[in-house]
Amino acid sequence: MSNSEQTYRLAIETSGRVGSVALGMGNTILSESSFSGFMRHNAELFDVMDGLLSKVNIRPGQIDRLYITSGPGSFTGIRIAVTLSIMMAYAVNTQIVAVDTLDALAQNAVAYCTQTGSWLTRAACILDAKQGRFFAALYERSGDRWEKLLSSTLLYPEELMARINEDNIPVGLLGEGLTYYADRFSGPLTRPLDEAFWSVTASGVYTVGQKMAEQGHFADPYTLVPAYIRKPDAVEKREKDRANT
Repeated sequence: MSNSEQTYRLAIETSGRVGSVALGMGNTILSESSFSGFMRHNAELFDVMDGLLSKVNIRPGQIDRLYITSGPGSFTGIRIAVTLSIMMAYAVNTQIVAVDTLDALAQNAVAYCTQTGSWLTRAACILDAKQGRFFAALYERSGDRWEKLLSSTLLYPEELMARINEDNIPVGLLGEGLTYYADRFSGPLTRPLDEAFWSVTASGVYTVGQKMAEQGHFADPYTLVPAYIRKPDAVEKREKDRANT
């Protein structure tokens, strides 16, 4: 089969502060590139995508699957990823897999164990949802897999800590929700992982998306809706003003 006939998969991560794109074939990630700085999603996404495709001389029409983080996450970042996926579905019939951001982030716990030689039994992924609340999910290691014990939930730090303390099992913490609020999750059973593992990566999105695709979990471009961390400030203010009138 010639290069022009082969199909590839693309993973896009725009839910957090540092965006990235990964290109792969089957279960193999061929290349991954991160944006140059924080919140550069809108400015750099298409250039980074074009650069990855150009490296292996392929066309957008050869992307048969697109893996994206559909939320929770940045309003602008998630909207960009969802809009792009819908465009590609219509234009070149690309299949979409919408990955839970926290599931993709949990792949960093796998990377942490591999790179450091450390062992984690449980990991909690945490994203800041503003106004004192956080999106969080709790995972437990089962062989070479991570099983979700607590689904992605909007809660207060005290609620997550109560869930962790309930089982009396040490938990590694990761996620951008720790950037300013790590102290709110401090306890005898919790340990923040190195900050290098706090941001979601496109390779993590790819790994989760590939498994979901193998199980037939594809998103419908007609009904795909982003799962934002919260509404934009302007929208929340408008709704609050209406409620008070």
